[in-house]
Amino acid sequence: MKKNHALTLLLIFITLGNIVAQETVTLYGKVTDFNNQAVDSASVWLKNKINGIAVENKTSLFDNAYETLTDSNGNFSIEVEKGTYYCLYAIKESDYGKTKLEYWAWNLPIYHNLEINPQYDRMEIYGINASEPQTGPFETYQVYFRPMSLTKALNLPKETKNNIIDIAPKTITKKELSVQLNGIDAEVVSINKVDEYARGTTMYGYLIQILKPRYNKDQINANEMVEGHDKISITLHSKETNEMGKGEYFVKRIGN
Repeated sequence: MKKNHALTLLLIFITLGNIVAQETVTLYGKVTDFNNQAVDSASVWLKNKINGIAVENKTSLFDNAYETLTDSNGNFSIEVEKGTYYCLYAIKESDYGKTKLEYWAWNLPIYHNLEINPQYDRMEIYGINASEPQTGPFETYQVYFRPMSLTKALNLPKETKNNIIDIAPKTITKKELSVQLNGIDAEVVSINKVDEYARGTTMYGYLIQILKPRYNKDQINANEMVEGHDKISITLHSKETNEMGKGEYFVKRIGN
């Protein structure tokens, strides 16, 4: 009887172990610069938003859920619990604020193995959000982002006028933007500069509208598809400062 009891317990533990194992998936990818050169020892953080009301002098807006470093070939891999995560951040820490600014991806639905390939340089594409306008035929997305130039940040006066932190490009043209939906080029149909209130100051962002490209599923790289979501990738090459940056956002697909 004791042997049978021990065997039953062992089978229960094995079953529970298998259930736990099934609840984790792999987040992986490669960090490069815009010359497609691998970045070794880059930090990759998967983060969640700190919930609750705003607190004065709060030093962090995010909780680090997972973190790792890239290898000598720029590759990284993390086993994570299934879920939707607020953002992913990548940069080599010795670069930050000196020669480069970071890469961000937002609203990551990690329920299956997911590939993310960060690229970063001197233009940060921060705070991306996207939504579908409530107007038929539902063929567009409106996408907001805040571009931040390292060149402008390093030359920012110690005292700003009217609490304005002006580190975005003065203008952005369609030729300076490359936007992809699930890896397929999307047409930018409008660009509008926006004042954004942030922590008692004003910064500048851009609201763009893109046409959803028409394509067959056979045209899409399987690694670009996430069930129930559209992956929006924004790359900006500012002619004003000759800086580049990239950011990505996963928007939940509505009605299809």
